[in-house]
Amino acid sequence: MSKFKSESDVKSIIVRDDEPRLGQGISFRGFEFDIGEDSWRLSKDVIVYVSFLRDLEVKLGRDVLETLLYFAEGYSASYTQRMAVALKQFFKVAGSPIISSSAILEFKVKEDKGKERYLLLIRTFLRQMKYLQLDSEVPNDIFELMDQWRLKGGERGVPVLSLCPISGPFSDIEFEAIGTQAAHAYAEGRITAFEYSLILLFKSTGRRPDQISGLKVKDFVLSKKYTSKYIYAIHIPRVKQRSAKFRSSFRIFGLVETVGQVLTQHVKDLVSNVESKIERNLSQKEKEELPLFITPRKFKEISNISDDGLIFYLESEMSHMRTQWLREILENAVDKLNIISERTGEPLRANPYRFRYTLGTRAAREGAGTITIATLLDHTDTQHTGVYVENVPEFAIEIGKVMNQSLMQYASAFAGKIVADEDAMLKEKPDATRIPCHEKECNVGSCGTNSFCTDYAPIACYLCPKFHPWANAPHHLILEWLLEERNKLKNESADMAVVTINDRAIIAVCQVIDKCKEFNANV
Repeated sequence: MSKFKSESDVKSIIVRDDEPRLGQGISFRGFEFDIGEDSWRLSKDVIVYVSFLRDLEVKLGRDVLETLLYFAEGYSASYTQRMAVALKQFFKVAGSPIISSSAILEFKVKEDKGKERYLLLIRTFLRQMKYLQLDSEVPNDIFELMDQWRLKGGERGVPVLSLCPISGPFSDIEFEAIGTQAAHAYAEGRITAFEYSLILLFKSTGRRPDQISGLKVKDFVLSKKYTSKYIYAIHIPRVKQRSAKFRSSFRIFGLVETVGQVLTQHVKDLVSNVESKIERNLSQKEKEELPLFITPRKFKEISNISDDGLIFYLESEMSHMRTQWLREILENAVDKLNIISERTGEPLRANPYRFRYTLGTRAAREGAGTITIATLLDHTDTQHTGVYVENVPEFAIEIGKVMNQSLMQYASAFAGKIVADEDAMLKEKPDATRIPCHEKECNVGSCGTNSFCTDYAPIACYLCPKFHPWANAPHHLILEWLLEERNKLKNESADMAVVTINDRAIIAVCQVIDKCKEFNANV
């Protein structure tokens, strides 16, 4: 790859130099593309394929192309892509190079109800052709026909309403396991600051993946602008706004200190890696414009850009990784945590939207209304947030079912190692400290580290990989105490988030009791 020396050179990443040029378009996100090409890159994530238009009658093909260009330049890349996919599917299924009432009816009959969204898109597209006076090849009776139809879009909120264990919100136990296991994995070097930061941002903010991929270093701040003391905050770019272009509007989101500290370390690593690649120090402006998350492929691009051209590249959308790559990195990072879902008995499957659904569901359980949830999830309106409020009773019932099912044995809770007794532990680690339970006046195990710890013992210990329970300790007393506390909370509070706060610890104690039985049976 040649060196880039100016802003125009940077654009050559996006614009193809193939001849002949039949005209250029500029997508809503600012990407230039050749109208005569078979594919249009409209954003860093979206390429729209238009080669199917070559199979249409010439005049109709040109009119459809012009209308598609209108959407490409005035609407989001993903919306234009959905339009193109719907049109391609229509001409393929209808088996006609023209648009006619019979072809539309043929398509409606052959497409199942789940694909009515295609008909919605096609109807919108044809109406726009008429508005643009590009409908000379479209019979008028088609508009009369389609105006009579009552079409439904795709079912919304199904993963949330069904509490799907594969694609819906995480259970409390799964959600807590992600946080706890990620912290341990980061401390042990099994995941990087990049991966840990990604998990924490999705877990904390519930934002869409294209919002996270659009973040820059300058969006992450430590400031007292918003409160009386310094706090970590992040300015998250908004998406799905009709008039908003890339990074044109933001919403501020506060971060707890632990998340801010991890992100701070990640930014240090990021700057160091980039400076190593380009073999010089970055200017303050260049540091600020760095995408917060960069893949090795982007590092390679950066290393091939001249010093003068770097700032133009960093300011462009092309410097940010594709959303799909970000999603894959997140999913792989969660896979490394080795969490087993108590609802499926299988490794936990994660994706960015499960974090989003979880945030909305938990907010609804705590009494938030649709307006609050819409603000929390960065929706423009409340039309998609009702599913969270409707879901509250079902979620409470689901928690009760989970606590009583046999799959609970698979839940990722206890992560430590059973030892025979304190003497055995001291032989392995002479300075191991004892873990007491003052409420039941007993000792239950040893800590495998001398690091300072502020977690509440022994509840947090049962969830810690450094914990070494003694095989003959009275763990049943801890279980008894936790269940007593749970019942007390249940009688005092209707908030399931409060009632279930120690459920994962209860599971861990149950798992310790079972493992102690196995240990003693094999002695």
